[in-house]
Amino acid sequence: MASVWRCLGVSLLVAGALWAQGLVVCGKCGREARPGDTVCRHCQEALPKPKADTPSPAVGQPAAPADDKSEAGRLAAGIVEANVRQARELEAKQPELALCYYQNAMALMRLVPAGTFPDTVSDAILAGNTRTLNLVQRGTVPCKRCNGSGRYQIDFSKVDSSSGHKTVPGVPCPTCKGAGTLPGLKEVSKAKMQLLQGRAEFEQRQMVAGDVKVGRVLVPPALDKLLSNRQRALVMTGMPMPCSECRQTARQACTACRGSGWKPCDFEGCSQGVLKETRRSGARKEKRMNEEAVKKCPRCDGLGDIPCPTCKGSRSVACSKCDGSGLAPRCTRCTGTGLMQCRRCKGTGDVKGTPCPECKGETQVLCSACQGEGAQSR
Repeated sequence: MASVWRCLGVSLLVAGALWAQGLVVCGKCGREARPGDTVCRHCQEALPKPKADTPSPAVGQPAAPADDKSEAGRLAAGIVEANVRQARELEAKQPELALCYYQNAMALMRLVPAGTFPDTVSDAILAGNTRTLNLVQRGTVPCKRCNGSGRYQIDFSKVDSSSGHKTVPGVPCPTCKGAGTLPGLKEVSKAKMQLLQGRAEFEQRQMVAGDVKVGRVLVPPALDKLLSNRQRALVMTGMPMPCSECRQTARQACTACRGSGWKPCDFEGCSQGVLKETRRSGARKEKRMNEEAVKKCPRCDGLGDIPCPTCKGSRSVACSKCDGSGLAPRCTRCTGTGLMQCRRCKGTGDVKGTPCPECKGETQVLCSACQGEGAQSR
């Protein structure tokens, strides 16, 4: 009986020593408890309360490491500031590259603790993302009135059928004001190429700086080591995967007009934009000058072509694969979260009393179908 009391006293002394060090150990079975537990997970014995005040480290000794979650949030906040600063510098000259920096900052904002930045920062990042995407797709289209010359044209075919249109030097086109082009959307193929080039340059810049990939997001290795599975999924799903067909442009070339934006005028009697009516002037057989009265077609205004009714002259329509969203479809296995329950521990976080080696005790792992991206790549 005395040996039993002696063993119990030794276990209580050991538990008290560990409690003094900030660890919580069950006094009955001797197993270490997880932070925050009030009852032992093995013997259901009540646990002592953890020590609230820990002694400050002595002079010359390193301080205890900070929590991984708070440290990851601090590092992410610094990267967000650097990305937004870089994006604003590149926005005017290279909007396709600035777009990548805005998207990188948008994904890392999910790790930043609430209250670190003002509420206007998130709105500024979203507005910058939309603005740069519009700048990439914005372009010009040739003026149909002057055929891109920017000069006023006179039709001499009324006098001489072999003359055709003649450009008047020094007189600007009234439609385009002498520019030869009108504002419009860039060709889909050119916009896609520009976005791909911007993405390639962004990855090259960041990898030269030493960053590593977390999905499509690039972060320093120090931040990559601190990320849990849940944080990785937050970051990876924060940068949506683009549609494989339109590459975020949300458009595809119009098949009705074959990407030109124009179709031949279908007004009755219209031939190259004019309506011809023969004048009746008696029984003369010879043909005189201006024998035929040439009138401008009221529908095409003398152009011979009208804007395509399908694309409204924009040369493109909404992408049929993503329905105009510009994004890849969600993963059907994880429903876009990028996470799934660990199969080895079945979501408990431990295997035979030890942390699960598959999920490291987090109860969840990255989705095996989308690798944590939350979207289907194809």
